[in-house]
Amino acid sequence: MIPYAGPMTAVTGFVGVVLSAALAVGTAAPASAEPDTAGYVAMLEIAGLIDHDGDRCNMVNGLCHGQFEDGPSAIPTGTWVCEQIEQGRSQDSITYDLSHGEGLMPSSYNAPVIYDAATAFLC
Repeated sequence: MIPYAGPMTAVTGFVGVVLSAALAVGTAAPASAEPDTAGYVAMLEIAGLIDHDGDRCNMVNGLCHGQFEDGPSAIPTGTWVCEQIEQGRSQDSITYDLSHGEGLMPSSYNAPVIYDAATAFLC
């Protein structure tokens, strides 16, 4: 996880604990298995990154952070993370592109969560 101070610290800490627990009990997909898209989407759900009210804005401390429209729409971003890892890109580089690139949700709030969920369940 990328260390940073901000409103997401509690959530990323929680997501990290959940991911660690999942890996410890073997519920995450092994490297040679098929991607666990349900686990990936569940982690994004826990972090509030999946929209359920039609407002693709997750308000945190008065700031809008984008959300995926639904679980299936989140999967291409996670797959992109895995492709970038396979090309040898660093975590910092990938999360920077997630948070500063044009597209769905340019937010440093969401990028580390998306990266962690993708690496735990899809890559």
